[in-house]
Formats: sequence, C-alpha cells, structure tokens
Amino acid sequence: MQHWSAISLPTLVTVALATVLTPGLAVAADPLPPGLLELSDGNSTYQTNLLRFSEDQSWLVDGVETIFTDLYFLNLGNSTAPRELRLEDLRSVAFSQPASNRWSATFSTFGANLNFSIDSVLLGGAPGSYRAARQETVTLTNTGTSWLDVSLFKYIDYDLQFDGVLDNDTALFSNNTFTQADASGARAALSVDQTPTAVQISPYGQLLAQLYNSPATGLQHNPGPFVDGDATAAFQFDRGLAPGESVVFNFVMDVQRQATSKAVPEPGTAFAFGIVAAGLALLRRRS
Repeated sequence: MQHWSAISLPTLVTVALATVLTPGLAVAADPLPPGLLELSDGNSTYQTNLLRFSEDQSWLVDGVETIFTDLYFLNLGNSTAPRELRLEDLRSVAFSQPASNRWSATFSTFGANLNFSIDSVLLGGAPGSYRAARQETVTLTNTGTSWLDVSLFKYIDYDLQFDGVLDNDTALFSNNTFTQADASGARAALSVDQTPTAVQISPYGQLLAQLYNSPATGLQHNPGPFVDGDATAAFQFDRGLAPGESVVFNFVMDVQRQATSKAVPEPGTAFAFGIVAAGLALLRRRS
C-alpha cells in the first residue's frame, strides 16, 4: 500500500486545510453514515470515504487489495474557488443503500445551482476467480436559471498487488478506456461512455496533489503509454449545461488477476491490450 510520505504529506494537507473557499462555497458538514461506506458482493468488498481522501479506502478481490484511491472533483467555470471542489465541499441532499452491493448519494453545491448524484454498484465474482467489477453512474444537473459551465474530474489509483509489487505497472488510455497491468498479467480497467476533454496519467503523487491543492487547474493531456512505474490517472470532462439540463457519465471499473486467453476483446480494446503487451515486453527485457 502506498503512503502519503512519498509526496510530502505535510505540504499537501497543510495547503488543503488552509485553503479558504470563496463566499457561498463553504465546507458542508458530513451527514453521511459515519465511517467508511461499504459494498460487498461475491468475492469482493469495497470501502470508501466518498467525501475525501482516506488511506483506509479499499477494494478487496478474493482478499487481495486492488485500489488505493478513487475520488471525484468539480470545477465550476463561473466560480473563483482557489482549487477544485471535493464532495466534502458540497451539501448532502440524500443517501440510501437499498442493497449490500449498492448505494446512492446526491449532493448540491452552495449557491452554484449544481446537483451531483452518484449511484455505485459492486459486482463481485465467484470465490477464487480473482475478478470483480464496479459500476458508477454520475449525474450532473443544472438546477438554476442560467447557463452553467462545469468540469468533472474522476481520479483513480489502482494498486494491483497480485504480484506483491506496486511500482512495475504499465498503463494507457485509448478508446475511452484506461487500462493498467502489471508484469504478472493482472489487469485493471476504467471505461466511460463519454469522451474526456483530457486524460492525464502520471506517477503516484503528482495528480492527487494537483487536484487537492491550489490553484484550480485543468489536466495536461497525457494518455500514455506509461511504463514501469506506480501509475495514477485522472479524467476531465468539460460540459456546459442549460437551465434544467443534466449530463450522465457511466463508469465501469474492473480488475482481474490474469486476462483470459480465450476472451476476444472488441477492436478498440484489442488495440489497447496490444500496447500494454508491448509495454510488458519492455519490462521483461529490462529484468
């Protein structure tokens, strides 16, 4: 598991906590259930602090850790917030967990007329399959009477620990799918049904510090390939919403210990896997 000390925890936390939001963007109290939110299904358990970074976030698949951090951020085009907004900066409107593998939450920005809704579903695999998936549907709605420009950021930091090593991964983004693999053949992916404005793949530490700290900024488009390191990725979606308009993003995340040789991926996925395989070949030649 990674640790904040790798990117200078005092600097990151001090800047984040010292940031003063503009009037109308005050930090909201946390009305969600205390502690981590948990989903469980089949061979998989997912725990997260939806509002903010937590070292206790976890996605176990057959007892093996597969994730370190998974967060959302927002940037409102007509605001002067000094940094990207986190969900802890918003007001909780509703939360429900109708099943052990599903929960839903809705948030509203203070004075900005934007609702953020998320529905999260865990799809565990059979015990011993070392495979599981998660589906997240995010809906942004302009509840005001004026046009609203908004940027949604999705940040992901997979930790593929099937081989016990964190810093030997290969990653790239192609055809709306981010794919990460390690030298053992373990694979993680994140797919989205909309084309991002920018995708940035960077070594651990850089992206999270950029999104957490001042100033608010956009991503630098760098879709990879990323080879032989501890990869993290973020996706930026710039959208303009008319009054009453909504935009829906469907994210699918899946992890597996080894890709099955019998599976025949779609053409775009096959292209992505081909580049990943080339990266893994480079890793083998280096060893």
